[in-house]
Amino acid sequence: MRESFLRRVLWGGYNLFLGGAGVVTSPILAYKVATTPRWRVGWDERMALSLPPVLQSDPVLWFHAVSVGEVIGVSPLVRVMRERYPHASIYLSTVTATGKDTALERLGDVIDHHFFLPLDWSFLVKRVVSRIKPRLFVVMETEIWPNLLHVLASRGTKIAMVNGRLSPSSFNRYCRATPLFKSVLGFFHVMAMQSPRHAARSIFLGAPQERVVVAGNLKYDQVVTQLESVNPQEVRASMGLEEGEEVLVAGSTHPGEEALLFDAFHNLKREFPHLVLLLAPRHPRRREEVEGLLREKGFSWVRRTEIERRRREPVILLDSVGELAGAYSMARLAFVGGSLVDKGGHNPLEPAFFSKPILMGSSYYNFREVVDDLLRRGGIHLTSSSSLLEDMRSLLRDRDRAYLMGGRAREVLMENKGALRRHLELLEALLIRGDGS
Repeated sequence: MRESFLRRVLWGGYNLFLGGAGVVTSPILAYKVATTPRWRVGWDERMALSLPPVLQSDPVLWFHAVSVGEVIGVSPLVRVMRERYPHASIYLSTVTATGKDTALERLGDVIDHHFFLPLDWSFLVKRVVSRIKPRLFVVMETEIWPNLLHVLASRGTKIAMVNGRLSPSSFNRYCRATPLFKSVLGFFHVMAMQSPRHAARSIFLGAPQERVVVAGNLKYDQVVTQLESVNPQEVRASMGLEEGEEVLVAGSTHPGEEALLFDAFHNLKREFPHLVLLLAPRHPRRREEVEGLLREKGFSWVRRTEIERRRREPVILLDSVGELAGAYSMARLAFVGGSLVDKGGHNPLEPAFFSKPILMGSSYYNFREVVDDLLRRGGIHLTSSSSLLEDMRSLLRDRDRAYLMGGRAREVLMENKGALRRHLELLEALLIRGDGS
């Protein structure tokens, strides 16, 4: 009784918070929309003023992936579901504009329609759900929108979480409202989690134990599917590299990391004069900020989007979207960003596919299981702000050690394939099941 009362209070508090947040932030939002082009994208869909088209073919499948990384991760699953159900109606929603761009680029030939997820107000999500009437709703990783899930469950939609994960920060945040999340997680018919650790966290929060399954990490399969057709020589040519030039690829970097990388690169160039730095900021819109830092450090550079103008500049700034994973194929050494600052790190499996030696900082909670697997096998080296230069120098000097590290990284990747098949089996079981359980 007490838990039921507390749950109702938390549901009411959640919706009251949404309403209050809408009132408080509306002037800020109006200003952002008026002054920043990227903020104007998709608001007719986010407010359910423009609704997705009605697609008649059955089954109706709705996949949701918040942004670029989640879209890339779920892409192989969407493709194989299209192969299994060629006449299905497939919707894909995202939250970000870059997520939409990636979805259309990677899955434009597979999905029937993309739209932006509506804000999690009941009256908005009801309009969208009533419009498309999905038989199955699949959310990638941990996108928990209580009102959306409640509306979907109330109309009998099967609900699945795939590649599920609960980071320590998310888990601690959800623990503060356990009765609410116990109710919300009960809407899922299956929660396919990446690892036993994530499964245990979801059960602790109240997910029914019989619906929680350890299915593995889709990112292992996704990386193989995404990169198996990459030709390193073609990538080198497309980046304007000349014979003899070797590349240090620094991917998905964040503020605070670029300055450290530029200082290290400045010192490395004395010993390795043919070394080129290919830098890919996590957010391409930071291009001008990064260029200001390059100017301050005294480097010449060329943008990837202007690569035909390259005249052996020592720095290539990757200001395009979707090319970083393939760019790792030409790396002599790979640094994976978001890890020297507290951002949780990014995907080390992309350089691992190409058997590259990998450096990361100590912040890697977004890929904890993956990095731990690589560490156990000696397929990655953890560095720090103070040791970055020496760690890079050591791996550049010792080719045998670098080769061995890269080979072990690829072994870890190839040995962990199979999550795609397990996820597919779980989703097909939900579609076959017609009892509403």
